[in-house]
Order: sequence, then structure tokens, then C-alpha cells
Amino acid sequence: MRDRRVVNSSRAEVVNFWRASGALDAKDRYTRNHSRRVTDCSLAIAARLGFSEQDRRDLELAGLLHDIGKIGVPEAVLHKPSRLSDEEFAHIRAHPERGEAILKPIAELRQVGRMVRAHHERYDGNGYPDRLAKIDIPLGARIMAVCDTYDAMTSDRPYRNGLPHNAAVKEILKNSGSQFDPEIVDHFLALADNFRAMMEADRTSSVA
Repeated sequence: MRDRRVVNSSRAEVVNFWRASGALDAKDRYTRNHSRRVTDCSLAIAARLGFSEQDRRDLELAGLLHDIGKIGVPEAVLHKPSRLSDEEFAHIRAHPERGEAILKPIAELRQVGRMVRAHHERYDGNGYPDRLAKIDIPLGARIMAVCDTYDAMTSDRPYRNGLPHNAAVKEILKNSGSQFDPEIVDHFLALADNFRAMMEADRTSSVA
């Protein structure tokens, strides 16, 4: 009975976090549905890698919650149309650590929190917050890094239009081995047409 109460409590916390993350996406028309698109992309790559059901569930939660740490960032900073100051940029860069801190109290979400913390690490060790490199970066975070960057590049922002699909794919390929895990990039490229269709369908439904 006690274990069941713990599981039910954890699920309730996850639902609350997911709603908070959805509210964060909804605040900004430029990033609406971003977390869901990153999740769908990540799960497609994970399927090619043969993830177990538990690993798939953890990755799904990490994708949905990867930007949960931005909840503490002022909207004026999140939506600023001009260049960020050093202080504002530092505030944005702290969101992976804040995200992990939000999730850490729930034991069942520790692995999810590790992926959230690491989704801005780079394969070459020049990312943040911990400058992890290669396999020291959780596999799920390496997957999310590609999907998060693709979605960010193809999404409109107040200060620029999103890149066309082909241009974004070229950027991903150009940064294979430096920013991104080459194996993950290979799987991304194999699914690239699917991601373009997903992106176009989502943009169409958002406009409608």
C-alpha cells in the first residue's frame, strides 16, 4: 500500500510538472508545442536505438520537461527581441540546473533530471553546465540536444524567421562530432523527412 501511494504521488507530481511545462510553451507563440515536438523527435530516434520501455518513458518525460527550469526566468527575458545582456544570458543558461533541482526531490525522476540537466552539453565538452563530453553525457540528453536544436532553428523567433528544414539539417550535419554525437546525427538524418512532415503539420495546425 505504501509503495502504491508513493507511485501515485510521483505520478501526480509529474502531471503537475508537465502542466507547468505546457504553460511555459503556451506563454510564447514562438515556442508553442516546442516540448512536445522535441519529445516526438527524441522518441523516434530512441526507437531506432532499441530503448527499453523504462528508458523510453524516462526520455519522454525528459523531453516534455527539458525546459521546466525556464519557469523561473522572467518573461521579459524569455521574449526579449534584442540581444540579451550577459546577466540575462546567464539566467537563461542556468535553466538546465534549475530544471534538475525541481525534479530531484522525486526519486523516480532522478534519471529524468540528469537528462534535463545535460541537454545543453556538447559532444566536444564545450557545453554547459558541466562541460561533459561524449559518453559522459546521458544518451537521452545527446538525443534531445539534436532535436531541441532542430526545433529551435526551424521555429520563428521575435528577432528572426525559422530556418527552412533543409538548412537546419545542414547545420545539424555540420556540427556532427562537435556539438552533437555523430551516431545520433546519423539516426536523425535517416528520419529527417519524417521530422519535416511533423514540423509542417504542427505549424499548419497552430495557424489554423
